[in-house]
Amino acid sequence: MPIIDVQTEHAAQHYIVFTVNHHYVFRFARDEKGTEELRRETERLLPAVSRAVKLAVPVPRWHSFGHPEPGFAFAGYERIDGEPLWPGTLEALEGAVEDRAAAAVAGFLRDLHAAEIPPGFSGEPPRLPERDDVLRLSPRRLYARVRESVFPRMGADLRRRAESDFETLIDKTETAERSLVHGAFGPAHLLWDSQAREVSGVIGFGSSRADDPAVDLAGLLAAYGPSFFAKCLNRYGANGPLEERARLYAKLLPLREALYGSDEGDEEGTAYGLEAYAGEGGR
Repeated sequence: MPIIDVQTEHAAQHYIVFTVNHHYVFRFARDEKGTEELRRETERLLPAVSRAVKLAVPVPRWHSFGHPEPGFAFAGYERIDGEPLWPGTLEALEGAVEDRAAAAVAGFLRDLHAAEIPPGFSGEPPRLPERDDVLRLSPRRLYARVRESVFPRMGADLRRRAESDFETLIDKTETAERSLVHGAFGPAHLLWDSQAREVSGVIGFGSSRADDPAVDLAGLLAAYGPSFFAKCLNRYGANGPLEERARLYAKLLPLREALYGSDEGDEEGTAYGLEAYAGEGGR
């Protein structure tokens, strides 16, 4: 491949991402953990997802995992045109355009959640190192971590509210059916084609796993608000219990952010998460 242009997209915890020739995306693993996760995603997850959904998703075209050393293992795929569907972009949409966006998002989630779970993704997510992906912590494990690291920063009333919210969510998710979920569903991973005025694809499957499908719906509510959430729910065909769990997950998302800030030594991030959760009480 003649290389004419290379742009660094971003440096994630376990990957370095490049766009090559404005048309191809390559992800290089930073460490052995990144290599193994990239292998699972490339060889098992993305092929299964691409067969199940109608929206464009990354389809691996090149990959190499023979050398797990940093900088050697990689996966590459054709870039999906579009920019993140930020809340401000969505707010500017009206009528039929917003309805088409809701139908596309709901259809993607419905197809994804009905897909067969690939081998290696059906069990309980492995227990992660203390400062690993907070997004993948189950409600019970998240509750334990928040009690340990975030509760000392909260007042008594706010702690009691958090205890009630967590205990309610844990009770309602114990018997919830597990589906293949995106796991980090939100504006950064939903792509919008401003020329065609439509959702063009979904990226960012690094947190995918078998879990409660309500976690993906919660991402919609937290990012885009109740009106778009309601439109997506209607097209998804969600039942009452699923909607209730989605609202609980969304309500507790700020405490995930606070925990992430605590783990990373980010006082501002912790304070922001706590302030956002406190503000949920008035809704």
